[in-house]
Amino acid sequence: MQAHDHSHNRGSSIPQLRIALAVTFLILTFEALGGFFAHSLALLTDAAHMLTDVGAAALALWAAGMAKRGPDKKRTYGYGRATILAALANATALLLIVGVIVYEAILRFSRPEAVDSTIMMAIGAASIILNVALGWYLSRGESTLNVRAVIAHVAGDAVISGAVVVAAIAILFTRVAAIDPAVSILAAILVIRSAWDVLRESLNVLLEGVPQGLDVDAMRSSLRRNLPIEDVHDVHVWCVTDGGVATSLHLRVAKAQLEGAPDIVSRAKELLHHEFDVTHATVEIECTDCAAAC
Repeated sequence: MQAHDHSHNRGSSIPQLRIALAVTFLILTFEALGGFFAHSLALLTDAAHMLTDVGAAALALWAAGMAKRGPDKKRTYGYGRATILAALANATALLLIVGVIVYEAILRFSRPEAVDSTIMMAIGAASIILNVALGWYLSRGESTLNVRAVIAHVAGDAVISGAVVVAAIAILFTRVAAIDPAVSILAAILVIRSAWDVLRESLNVLLEGVPQGLDVDAMRSSLRRNLPIEDVHDVHVWCVTDGGVATSLHLRVAKAQLEGAPDIVSRAKELLHHEFDVTHATVEIECTDCAAAC
């Protein structure tokens, strides 16, 4: 039987996250300077959003480093869930900054300010290019929840930067300053979905919910169909870390099958690994018509 993987980490995303940190800091610098000189709320709120992106990349980088530490006496599963905590913090921060953007945009409707649309357009376009390039780079590497949280931040900023460019073009031709906060609100609404997906998935892992896409009923059916057992019960499935799925279950067999219990356990673990990508399986055998168990 092929042994299943007991590693809780799927590789290292540290090089990806280092690049993300450097690029987001560069964009933050451009947008903060551009927003100051252009008197643009859209650019300044985008710069504030980029500040959370810098924090998100730094937090994700720290979590990826923590996740590389092996198990010890206090953390027998290792530190892989540090990446889940980072993803949760990043998604929460993104939702909070979206709320700030909407609030500031509403205030701007009552006191519109003249903006330099040319600077807005140039900085916004540069930000889009850098964010799209960074998102493409991150998507081609390790796809952990931690990295996807950073990608959500990057995608959110690309959307906001696109809104900045649209607002700049509209203001250039119409001279209507209210377009700046209006487009900012629209962009903020579009960002919410990506942040919410990461937040929901992070909470599911921390609450030890069934991994997304895994069908527990299908797992039970496959075990009954492929093994000489009478019943499957006390099935528990949860995520140890991002990409690390664990399960514990009881298999009931007839007394005549007890001698083959070790083989049944081995076959069950192999099936769970190959069909359902379970990396940690605890399987107990129960006897239908006797008090013995093994």
